[in-house]
Amino acid sequence: MKTPPFRADHVGSLLRTPEVKENRLKWKKGEISAEELRAIEDIAIAETVKKLEATGMRSITDGEFRRDYFHLDFLKELSG
Repeated sequence: MKTPPFRADHVGSLLRTPEVKENRLKWKKGEISAEELRAIEDIAIAETVKKLEATGMRSITDGEFRRDYFHLDFLKELSG
């Protein structure tokens, strides 16, 4: 069935791929650059978006692949 009788939205973070998890650790240890990590994240995000599009979802985010923790990364950006 292509059109279910209900609405479904994804809420929350998507699981990071093993490659993203592994390379975020390498970046924290200084083993790869921020640019190298971003390229790896870009690929993983593009692949994940394709999978979500295939399900018919119309509203898609990157799943916070570039954050450690939503609340901490958010709080770091506040000032005042």
